[in-house]
Amino acid sequence: MSHLAGACYEEIQEWLSRQLSPHYLAVYIDATFCSTRCDGSVSKEAYYTMLGLLPDGSREELTVVNHPTEGAIAWEMELQALKERGVKQIDLIVSDALSGIENAVCSAFPTALHQLCVVHFKRKVLNTVSSKDKAEVGEELKELFSMEHTNMTPLAAYEKLRTFAQRWGKKYPSLARLGNERNAAYFTYLRFSDSVRRMIYSTNWVERLNRSYKRTLLMRGAMSSPASVVYLLTPIRFKKRSFMSLLNRTRILSALT
Repeated sequence: MSHLAGACYEEIQEWLSRQLSPHYLAVYIDATFCSTRCDGSVSKEAYYTMLGLLPDGSREELTVVNHPTEGAIAWEMELQALKERGVKQIDLIVSDALSGIENAVCSAFPTALHQLCVVHFKRKVLNTVSSKDKAEVGEELKELFSMEHTNMTPLAAYEKLRTFAQRWGKKYPSLARLGNERNAAYFTYLRFSDSVRRMIYSTNWVERLNRSYKRTLLMRGAMSSPASVVYLLTPIRFKKRSFMSLLNRTRILSALT
């Protein structure tokens, strides 16, 4: 049994260090937290996940790696590690709005466009306002982040966000900060055609994968070590690897290339 486990572990390590494609149309990055035993105590450890969209339209799980917590410096390290595995070009990186993440993306892949997760943004705003204002704010956010049938440019959309921030910031001071320049990255998806905007405006694709991890880990409680979590999750990635239909691939390729 130990020989079999060792063979599986070697296979996983080989998969995690394998050479990757030199070019990805998009890479989605996100971290999930799992209860993990370390140095005699249990803590929530971060497990970084990356999902790549290949030029042929297929999706590929790139890595799962442990860090004690989530931070921009660690993300920069993991993005740089993709280069060591053969990645030369990423056209678009999709992430949440973790502090400093834009610097990590720019440092590792300076030519990549960067899309911040719109779903996270909407959730954060709606959690800030009172229940009586949620419906009105929700409608404004829906209009602000139009997905189809709009000719609005990223710059014009950002200016609308600044107006939104100024107006609602009078009642909710924390919303006044939404006009920050970095938030222009929430509108990068508007550079692309209608057909792919819903695929690139959020981290939903990689978050679905992370939710499947949590369902698996929930049945096991605290894991014995970070290595055991990676050992458990990586086979899930093999099972979850899915490829889009030829129709979807053609649609994506025509819009992103």
